[in-house]
Amino acid sequence: MGVKNWKNLVSWQMVGTDEISPSSVAIDVSNYMIRRMAVVPKPRSADKERVPLTHITLTLGVIRAALRRNILPVFVVDGPPESLKRAPQPDLVYKAVRLYRRFSDSEDPWDSSVALPLYESPALRTYFAAEHIKNLCSAVGIPAIGAPSEAEMMCAVLCREGIVGTVASNDADALLFGSPHVSRRLELSKGQVERARLVDMEEATGLDLDQLRDLAVLCGCDFHPGLKGVGPRKGVILLERYGSLVPVLRARGVSAPDRESFVRAREVFDEPSHISVRGIEVSIRPPVLPRAVRMLTPVMGREKAEVRASDIVRLWKDFGKEQTTMEQWV
Repeated sequence: MGVKNWKNLVSWQMVGTDEISPSSVAIDVSNYMIRRMAVVPKPRSADKERVPLTHITLTLGVIRAALRRNILPVFVVDGPPESLKRAPQPDLVYKAVRLYRRFSDSEDPWDSSVALPLYESPALRTYFAAEHIKNLCSAVGIPAIGAPSEAEMMCAVLCREGIVGTVASNDADALLFGSPHVSRRLELSKGQVERARLVDMEEATGLDLDQLRDLAVLCGCDFHPGLKGVGPRKGVILLERYGSLVPVLRARGVSAPDRESFVRAREVFDEPSHISVRGIEVSIRPPVLPRAVRMLTPVMGREKAEVRASDIVRLWKDFGKEQTTMEQWV
């Protein structure tokens, strides 16, 4: 996860999907989907002439598995990154969008003018994949949300507000953003997920959410390297003794100017409280069959694309018999 040495602090457990309530999952596209792509074998040099489209196969697999379990997947895509984590890359995003539009217009999976830049830059490929996934979701009737900042923050807010039942992410950072439930592994075909809960972390440490956020900054996280010599165990003891971050820093002799960077990092974890879900609705919508077939054809060929698209239509119809809408979606 994004906090140093927290591996043993988060209790992950395999549970049935019936624990997910409401029956929907917010999927952090860059964190969950793109990282899954990293385990796919690298292409041979001869295949680098082909546009990388593994993300579509993976996304379609998640959508079909979720709908079969009557779980609505909600894909959330990153907005501008938190500045303390990494610098914004507007030029790279713009280039990825242009490459996607070129590919979308030509529908040629062997367009080397698109393929080669994507293989040369993993970051470019990530932005390309996110754009492609958003459009696939639109074609098959699955909600895709653009986050105002980090997708993980938006996912956490959706779960905190009860719009979704869990957040699919490879780490537990979403817990610190206020999500009560995070799943790092979805085994939907088996009807189970591997999840962690905020309430379990609070009970295990004796800290509330605000103090857990303080602990993350003390240990070192995506937004700050942390306080030297302080790990989870010592951090818990210090917070029990002094209550919160700034008193701990004072007690450890950190000067006022140096404390400012810790405070700025700590403020990042409060950003989700400023994200509104007003007007948000998540619902499954009728797939646009011709569009879905057209999008899938470059990935798997016309015949298989027609089968997969028809399967999504069937799953939509079956899903709609029990649950057609949930309040709010953007």
